[in-house]
Amino acid sequence: MANSGRGGDCCLLATEKEIEALAWEKLAPALGDDLRTIISEVHQGKAQLIAWGNNEFFTVLRGEVAANGKELVIVAAAGKNSLPHLDTIHTQAKAQGFASVRLHTQRPEAMLRMGKRFGYQKAETILRAVL
Repeated sequence: MANSGRGGDCCLLATEKEIEALAWEKLAPALGDDLRTIISEVHQGKAQLIAWGNNEFFTVLRGEVAANGKELVIVAAAGKNSLPHLDTIHTQAKAQGFASVRLHTQRPEAMLRMGKRFGYQKAETILRAVL
């Protein structure tokens, strides 16, 4: 698991396994039925689990190729103080040559409100019927 390096000093140092367990606990509601698949993708190196700040915000990110070039996908995010961390994600994505950032959310209205300053717009809708 990667750490953004933007954490503060802490008296209790958590092990990487403890931080990873906390991250998956926080991300589990956002990932729903895809939790095991995404954990597997992280372990295979297809996606990256990142702890931001002092382990207050967690993301799973992966790069993909889109019609307009490289696209950074925020597969899942959870935690506190998301806006400054999203700002950092966007800054780093641009510096690494990504042409766009895409995210998947179960709460599009909230994310559209929060992501307005980044230029997020509704791009697709996913419908699912459980059989």
